[in-house]
Amino acid sequence: MRTPGLFGAMLPAIRDSNTLHQALDLGYRQLLVERGSLLAMVGPLAAAARQGVAIFVNLDAVEGLAADSAALAFVATDLGFSGVLSVKPHILKDASRFRLRTIQRIHALDSTGLETGLNSVGRPSPYAIAIAPAVAIPEVMPTIRESTNVPVWGTGFITTSEQAAAVLAAGADVVASAELGLWREFRDARIRD
Repeated sequence: MRTPGLFGAMLPAIRDSNTLHQALDLGYRQLLVERGSLLAMVGPLAAAARQGVAIFVNLDAVEGLAADSAALAFVATDLGFSGVLSVKPHILKDASRFRLRTIQRIHALDSTGLETGLNSVGRPSPYAIAIAPAVAIPEVMPTIRESTNVPVWGTGFITTSEQAAAVLAAGADVVASAELGLWREFRDARIRD
């Protein structure tokens, strides 16, 4: 593929230039731009992407990006990002035209949300699905595996190492967190084969 792959089990969720630099200083080669203003960090993000850092952006929450084809072209072509995350399957389908890796977020707040999200997983299948909140993964992984075999990312509400470890032990490939302490602790954790 054109974009770098993911190797680590921890995906730092960044929200500003400060957290971006903290993650890069720790040696991370993969990042999720979860929130914040794209304009405030576009230069350092583009530089990191040019250096081979896999950058995924949450189209539903980052300021300065519309969830449309023009934004997808900008993210893929001008910034060199690796992929996009969204709850909107039609946006992800469009993103695949730009050779972006697509991550479909599913809100697993209850069984209806999980079922609706899993039923909306589009074709082609996304690169991964991101379950939010991640702390639900130990409970919902059997249901997910009955529906799909795409990689699972845990996103949201991961604040302790015990939570992160439980999500990974339940079968998630990657766990995202905005907690600097967890970035340090899980820096060398690798995705299982």
